[in-house]
Amino acid sequence: MQENNKTNNYLVPIALAATLVVLLVFGIFYMRNSLLKMTAEERSNQLEEMVIQINTNLTNGLQTHWNLVEGIDQAMSGKHYADKNEVCANIALMEDFFCTDLYGSHVMLLDNQGIGYLSSGSVGIWNDVNHLIDGNEKHTFVSETDNINGSHLIFSKELSEPITIDDNNSFNHVVLLKDIKTVKQYYTTTTYEGKASTYFIRNNGILAYYDSEVEDVIASRNIFKALAEVEYIQNESFSDIKEELAEDGIATADIRISGSEYFYCLASLQGYDMYLMLLVPAKSVAVSTMNMMNSTVRTETVFGSILMLMTFLVFYGFVKVQRSSQLVKLEQETNKELNRLRNIAESANAAKSTFLNNMSHDIRTPMNAIIGFTNIALKNNPSPEIKNCLEKISDSSDHLLALINDVLDISRIESGKIHFAPVVVELSEITAAVLSIMDGYLSNRELRFEYNIEKPIVPFVMTDAVRIREVLVNILGNAVKFTPDGGTIHFDTKYQIKDANTIVVHYFISDTGIGMSEEFLSHIFDEFSQEDHGARTQYKGTGLGMTISKQYIDMMNGTISVASKKNEGSSFLVEIPMTIADGTAIAKQENNSAYCDLNGTGILLVEDNDLNAEIAIVQLEEYGFDITRASDGKEAVEIFNSKPEGSFDIILMDVMMPKMNGYEATKAIRNLQNRPDAAQIPIIAMTANAFAEDVQASLDAGMNGHLSKPIVINEVIKAIERNIH
Repeated sequence: MQENNKTNNYLVPIALAATLVVLLVFGIFYMRNSLLKMTAEERSNQLEEMVIQINTNLTNGLQTHWNLVEGIDQAMSGKHYADKNEVCANIALMEDFFCTDLYGSHVMLLDNQGIGYLSSGSVGIWNDVNHLIDGNEKHTFVSETDNINGSHLIFSKELSEPITIDDNNSFNHVVLLKDIKTVKQYYTTTTYEGKASTYFIRNNGILAYYDSEVEDVIASRNIFKALAEVEYIQNESFSDIKEELAEDGIATADIRISGSEYFYCLASLQGYDMYLMLLVPAKSVAVSTMNMMNSTVRTETVFGSILMLMTFLVFYGFVKVQRSSQLVKLEQETNKELNRLRNIAESANAAKSTFLNNMSHDIRTPMNAIIGFTNIALKNNPSPEIKNCLEKISDSSDHLLALINDVLDISRIESGKIHFAPVVVELSEITAAVLSIMDGYLSNRELRFEYNIEKPIVPFVMTDAVRIREVLVNILGNAVKFTPDGGTIHFDTKYQIKDANTIVVHYFISDTGIGMSEEFLSHIFDEFSQEDHGARTQYKGTGLGMTISKQYIDMMNGTISVASKKNEGSSFLVEIPMTIADGTAIAKQENNSAYCDLNGTGILLVEDNDLNAEIAIVQLEEYGFDITRASDGKEAVEIFNSKPEGSFDIILMDVMMPKMNGYEATKAIRNLQNRPDAAQIPIIAMTANAFAEDVQASLDAGMNGHLSKPIVINEVIKAIERNIH
């Protein structure tokens, strides 16, 4: 009887464990199938969203070219020319006026005999003229005509009125030929590890253009026929896809080609008689989701095994369970205390950010007036005594602004709000800018400045020139500050090719100044570090310059080393790797830097502070701008809405204003339904709010850019040029 009781005591946990095992195996099997289904849906949805975005970008980009065609039509329709040479000359004028070269395009006119004429002359009877005889006014298709080398996307429109010439011949169609390779900017994506293939397909399924860095796995002229013959994994067929495509304009499928799984998404390019298809290897789609699924299954399996083991031990661990209960309670109390401390820390950090934000705004606003009126006064030929006072005010203002920026920079770095943003930079411009700044530093010092600037191996790189310049100016500024008159400062640059894509730039700076002790060298990059207690009074500064420099260099994957001896001087070696810029990036940079005539540009200046408004108006009018001022956001909306379209080319918008702030005013202007230019006019924030979140708030409100006060007129001009251009 006692044996039976013992057996019964074991039967309960054994039965419980067996039941748990069965449920666990079934649960894992069910969960895996569910996850596989969810993952397939996630992959399709992700690909479909990507294609929709590409389709939108492509459609918007191609609309730009239709706008060019409409503009050329309006400019040339109904004109009469002496001969065809004069027509070709005017084609060249149209290309220059509409800047068609920026879009990789050329203009062609077709005469009534189907002969095409470019700016360079006749190309003979255009092979694709048969596309234009269907009675439609507009046509878009991919052309590989022998008349013109390469593949082109054609935008053709029947002229509103024929162009005539003296020999009674006429021109009836304007054609814009866009190099198909330049369309790539509208659909390029790096989301799928560079393995996505893009297909442009005619309505009959024939391949119009293929673009990819990888091999074409379909390898067929008739894409629709090839897709009808492949294996569909999710019990679909190409007929289902075509039906879905006709109904929704987009369709996605999971297929297998030569034993490998792929996802493709087809989308119709409405108005262009073509389809866009993205083909991606399955292993490159939703990689994170697949990893998460596999990780979840593994975790559940391990957890299930542990759970079974615990079930077998539960009969023997009743006492331990009680103890475990006590541990859980202790853990809950510990977590509660940790949460309390975390909330305190977060509140303190939020308070610090609020304080810095408010102080930055409240200090920058009067500083804008001080710096602005000082600069204006200096331009009005003051007497030597007044000029000396103004220059000292300017120096002190610049120093105070540098202190504020240092504190803000270190706060942004600590909060992770400063990121490395490389752009195309000419290497020689970095050192040229630094040498120019050094001229100002050395103007009232008796120091010998020697430099050896090696000629760059490559002219253009991708890097953050502003951060590099700040690092070098920080170090050189310290050299000037801590080197007595009669001393020497040396600055060298050298270049080293690391690999086909990377160059390492070595900046070496040395001085014969007061130097540093070996003990202080280990703290040189600490915040607020200055070696002697009197250094702050004697040399000025926050002690943040080297800290910020080190953070910037780390951000760019560079290194900085320092050597110094007391009363003998210091030397710094900064090494920064930079990506060598390719031709596409360089061309884009050159286009962005094209000259833009700003004389007579209409500006709506929105500024509630009379002093700041006066400063901005005086400085901007020197460049020939036509300024209209609004004293708050509400007045800005009323002025803009009351003026005729085209009265203003750009709006400079303050943020902190009464009645209606800059964010609200921007949204109100963007939503003006009766003004077609309201959605496109550039709006630039010009405010004392200088934090990263302030910049993002400006962009979220619909602005095109953000400038922080005190305003630097050169930066304002650059922003205006960039946005109007």
